[in-house]
Amino acid sequence: MMAALAALILMSIPAASKEIQVGNDRGGRIVDRMVQIEIANRTKSQFRITGDYCHSSCTMLLGADDVCVSRKTVFGFHGPHRANRTKMTADEFDRKSVSLSSYYPRPVKSWFMSKARFAGPNELLYVSGEYLIGLGVKECA
Repeated sequence: MMAALAALILMSIPAASKEIQVGNDRGGRIVDRMVQIEIANRTKSQFRITGDYCHSSCTMLLGADDVCVSRKTVFGFHGPHRANRTKMTADEFDRKSVSLSSYYPRPVKSWFMSKARFAGPNELLYVSGEYLIGLGVKECA
């Protein structure tokens, strides 16, 4: 179903759109980000994360094929959780953490798995774009 949705959206994207500006994004549904990343990768578009903040599922964009960040953007990470906030088993938490981290480049993935995944959705762990650039994420020119 996700592939079909992505194909429909791809047909509506103008060929010339190669940059996707991202700013002041509080996050949203993970499945929506997965589709957004798939479409950007297929169209060889670049995510330019240059707003004041990029929180929650917005951080998944760091794993797109072509992404750059502003040093000044604040990124807010948290671990997986259920929409209804009921507690996950340790195995489920680990499985979902690994799945979520698969959208991050390797150094960010390692950092996420050791630190950020333990933050709850109401207690984001914040880092600057400068910090992510230090981990190897490309800086926007």
